[in-house]
Amino acid sequence: MIRGVGGLLPLFLVCGLAGAPLLAQTVTLKIAPPAGDTLRMQLEQRFEMESGDPPETMSGEMRVWTRAIVLRRAHGYTDLLSVTDSVRVFPSNVALRPLREAQRALEGRTVRLRVDESGGMNVGAGSGDVFGVGTQMPSMLPPHPVAVGHTWVRDMRVPLSTSGPSTADVRTTFRLDSLAGRGAVAYVSFHGAVTHDHAQDGAGTVGKTFGTIEGTMQVDRRLGWITDSQMVVSVVSDVHPLGRPPIHARMRIIQSLMELVGN
Repeated sequence: MIRGVGGLLPLFLVCGLAGAPLLAQTVTLKIAPPAGDTLRMQLEQRFEMESGDPPETMSGEMRVWTRAIVLRRAHGYTDLLSVTDSVRVFPSNVALRPLREAQRALEGRTVRLRVDESGGMNVGAGSGDVFGVGTQMPSMLPPHPVAVGHTWVRDMRVPLSTSGPSTADVRTTFRLDSLAGRGAVAYVSFHGAVTHDHAQDGAGTVGKTFGTIEGTMQVDRRLGWITDSQMVVSVVSDVHPLGRPPIHARMRIIQSLMELVGN
């Protein structure tokens, strides 16, 4: 069975109080896609950056088409096989290094993923698919049922580069804004702060990166998937590498995850 999703993974929402009034209704958000499903998605990411003195502007766009095959469900987690079918970079005649690096890293890639019910992800490492020692992504979903108006906070660490160990700390507040269609559709918003001290990178580098993240998600509870997600990340970097000119840059990333329906 093939179903479309608007995010990397579906959210299966279980109603905790089916008989309660809609505004007081609580829902449990957890990752639980049925075994045998194929989850199809498209990511669009626009990249805008201004740096240098005098300032120079660079921009581009990347589109990624992927599918995740649900291999099995177990107590507390799900195993998937993620396949990147296609990656396109625009404009094609401009060598935008960050996007080109991402394209080379992603295109044709097949990896096994283990995702727990709260959304925490581990990428399999090696031929034996050992989980917990490779790339990891933090949980984003609430650890308890939530009602409309309720919020939860997640502290995450995300990579700043595809080619280095530098990461940023992100504290994000999520809010269940509303339920529509007699509780069939959930609307979630989120906002947070991005911070990084480049002294942690070593090699004598100093400086700060800081910014914001904000966005929305629309969850179709009848399908159990995220059907739409929009996110904007804006950061400012003031970095002084040892023995090299300082780097002053502003970056904005606009990301959209869209549902794909059909074969």
